[in-house]
Amino acid sequence: MPEEARPDRSGILVSLDFVREPRNCFEGVSIMVRLLPGSEAIENGMAGTILDGVCDELVPVWFTDGSKKMLMHPDNSVASFFLSGEAAPAHLRAEVTAWRERYAAFAAKR
Repeated sequence: MPEEARPDRSGILVSLDFVREPRNCFEGVSIMVRLLPGSEAIENGMAGTILDGVCDELVPVWFTDGSKKMLMHPDNSVASFFLSGEAAPAHLRAEVTAWRERYAAFAAKR
């Protein structure tokens, strides 16, 4: 992460998040990107820069502004196919397959 992404400069805190009773396998262990009160990180683009930096691996990434929590990675279409078990269309097949291989043990517990 760049120096300007530090929480005191960016208004964003990035941390590892653990949910004891997750609703799905994307919540159990994930990266949480929190917008701090008074932050202008969305307006100045820093939120996008930070999210781009943490959304490149097979690790779920959530974003919260304090009022709602949104899954940012994988994107909704990939997450939907992963969770439903349905066959993914050709353009998403490789990514959905990678998530299924990585989280198969957790998905089986839903």
